[in-house]
Amino acid sequence: MSLRLVANWKLNGSREFNHEWALGFFSNFKGNSFTFLGIAPASLYIDHLRGVIGDHDIKIGSQNIDLMETGARTGEISASMIKDLGCTFSIIGHSERRILFQETNEIICKKLIQADNNSVTPILCVGESAEENQSNFTFKVLEQQIIEALDDADELSSLVIAYEPVWAIGSGKTPNPEEINSVHEMIKDVVQSRFPKIGLESVLYGGSVNLKNALSLFEQKNIDGALIGGASLDGREFALIANILNELMVQQ
Repeated sequence: MSLRLVANWKLNGSREFNHEWALGFFSNFKGNSFTFLGIAPASLYIDHLRGVIGDHDIKIGSQNIDLMETGARTGEISASMIKDLGCTFSIIGHSERRILFQETNEIICKKLIQADNNSVTPILCVGESAEENQSNFTFKVLEQQIIEALDDADELSSLVIAYEPVWAIGSGKTPNPEEINSVHEMIKDVVQSRFPKIGLESVLYGGSVNLKNALSLFEQKNIDGALIGGASLDGREFALIANILNELMVQQ
């Protein structure tokens, strides 16, 4: 499994923001390699951010793609379009998409296929609600989400999964690292046993990851990095988190 750190900027950003973020990041990042880093800005700013980042090999991706390649689908963006802008990955099935836009596992499956058809690595998000967690249904819920999302997409050339408990996103609350590690182990077992033709590259954690808890998360065997929301909006903080993961990579 490869280690990686991905920023999800959600509905935030501007051209000025891109420049300020880059200044904060590059002034504080201490690593020599950028290949394990990714940013998903608002789609409108993908091209501009690529110019701001320049020759640094930070991967740029999208926060979402449509389930169709072309057609009468006003306002949508296809996998081939983001590929044309140099994107290498797309977040798919984030809980906010599932809740706010009623995306089902069937829709998510079609998006995974579109990403794969265009050589875009999908980051499949899965996660349980607070009620499901409190009822000890986490494993059952995640397994169902994974199986239904991958049912017709069982030969993806590459896949990253992000475990994001819905109750932890933006709340400041996180499960303890050992609990997250066991969930990630389960996710890997489900994918590798049921979908052997899928190239699972990493299982990331997302949900109130910040500078204070990053090390305790990254030290766990089955946590391959993070998909970061709020803390990624500060270039300096994202760089300091990246330094932690980079140091662990150097030690391996």
